[in-house]
Amino acid sequence: MDAAKPVSTPLPKNANICTHGSVKFEDPNLYHSVCGALQYLHLTRPDIAVVVNKVCQYMHNPFVEHWDLVKRILRYLKHTVHYGLVFRPSADTTLHAYSDSDWAGSLDDRRSTSGYGNYFGSNRISWSARKQKTVSKSSTEVEYKGIAIATSELIWLQSLLHALQYKFQHYGVTIWVRLI
Repeated sequence: MDAAKPVSTPLPKNANICTHGSVKFEDPNLYHSVCGALQYLHLTRPDIAVVVNKVCQYMHNPFVEHWDLVKRILRYLKHTVHYGLVFRPSADTTLHAYSDSDWAGSLDDRRSTSGYGNYFGSNRISWSARKQKTVSKSSTEVEYKGIAIATSELIWLQSLLHALQYKFQHYGVTIWVRLI
């Protein structure tokens, strides 16, 4: 992949990836190995969390289309090799959460994916992107579930800071949701 052309997004805009593809991938061990490495990498690269989650759903039965998606992630990583988490001192001690969800984004089971990023001041301290456990009937329900997931993480973070006897200079929690 050294000579591969870099791309600016880890997932194509209108990617319709499902369980079955046209041709089975000939080397499942290679697929498993690269996906496993991407799972470790996404711990420090939250920008690839959603797409790594997606490719790992097909580890049991990869097709060429799934491998193409893995290669696109690698091309994206080549383009963004200098990206990473940076922690800077900040006077702002407010917890913030940003949440977003898609509605019935999985073509296989029609479940939605929710994601959030939690910030302590200007520093991202936790994030997640995963499929919701149930199928939602509306986009409003999906967004509500996404907000609930992000809120439960914020409550846990507050209790952790309280257990560490952190003294807030001012107190506030903000949740931002992008509605389409």
